Amino acid sequence: MNRSNLNLMRSTYLTTTKPATQTLDRRSLLKAGGALGLTGLALALLPGSRNFASAHSNHQDAAGSPVPGPQADGTNLWKVQVGNMDMENKLDLQGFFPGEITINAGDQIWFAEGMPGFHSVYFGYGAEPPALIVPDPEQASPEAGAPPQMVLNPAVAFPGPNMVVDGVNVVNTGVDILWDPAVPTVVTFSTPGTYEYVCVPHQSVMRATVIVQEAGSELPMDQAGYDALAQEQMAVLVEEGLAATAEYAEATAEEQADGSTLWTAAAGAGEGQARVMQILPNELEIKVGDSVKWINYSIGEPHTVTFVGEGETPPEDIMPGAFADGSPKFAINPMTLFPQGGNSFDGTGYLNSGYFGLPGTPTEFTATFTAPGEYIYYCILHGDAEGGGMAATLRVVE
Repeated sequence: MNRSNLNLMRSTYLTTTKPATQTLDRRSLLKAGGALGLTGLALALLPGSRNFASAHSNHQDAAGSPVPGPQADGTNLWKVQVGNMDMENKLDLQGFFPGEITINAGDQIWFAEGMPGFHSVYFGYGAEPPALIVPDPEQASPEAGAPPQMVLNPAVAFPGPNMVVDGVNVVNTGVDILWDPAVPTVVTFSTPGTYEYVCVPHQSVMRATVIVQEAGSELPMDQAGYDALAQEQMAVLVEEGLAATAEYAEATAEEQADGSTLWTAAAGAGEGQARVMQILPNELEIKVGDSVKWINYSIGEPHTVTFVGEGETPPEDIMPGAFADGSPKFAINPMTLFPQGGNSFDGTGYLNSGYFGLPGTPTEFTATFTAPGEYIYYCILHGDAEGGGMAATLRVVE
């Protein structure tokens, strides 16, 4: 999700006494966030913040910055970084760093966000993680042929009550954008074993392992060694991402029977943990009557191809509200989740591929362009209609 959507979610989640019932204006939110800092804005709006913090603090002192290493009780606190972004190259590094760590029973791991990227930490002990997007359980069945209202699954988005990995009780930190940045996300490991864990939103690639030895066992590496290993792993992913960017830097052209050209471009690239958050090429010139096919080469990472005609208002992706019990609800706007506007664009109206690239959804989208013009288009999840983030320019000439 793009940064404004993430900020919108955090602000709404923390404003628990007056949940929004309609889409919030991103410009107003960002203006307010600029005055306080988005973190300060979110925390200032949070009544009962101690309850939220307690889900993360565990027995590490929540008031101070975590200090990895030996603790007073004889255990160790370790650090694992949750994801990272290479902003210069527009790469999302969807991994836990290091990808494997060996600790002892009784030790803790501080899961530190590299940069909020809608990541989570989920220990399910082999069970299938819950779905990220689910039908709204409070909505009546839609009419025949109509799609259901979809919402972010609270069982994924929000932290669970348990932060102790014991091989039995599930641990879910919730998504990082809803973590209180003043409180470390710390998980305790009470029982020896080998534990695989995932980021639920990016589970197709974002997986890692914690090996828990008996208490008092000799440890193979200290935190400094793991920090160095994490940096090495991220450097390898950056190189993979740059290679994927180069591979899809140019569109390919195929002449059609009617004399037009079908162009093939990339809406996201990178099959592994290095995800290219770009539409490639960033600029493309075609002729009136030509078509463009965008392929999502980062399966498991949803994107959209979205054109907003002159005079149209770009739709917001997230519609915050509340469930009947007052808990936050984050509905997905059907205008962004599902295809809209057909498969042609003349510079007017609204054309959207819908989410594509998720399991069970298409991996490509094709549209024909029937009028000349220069059009900025974007991924609703990772860019904006003004050309920021994951966006590109299409020039259609006579």
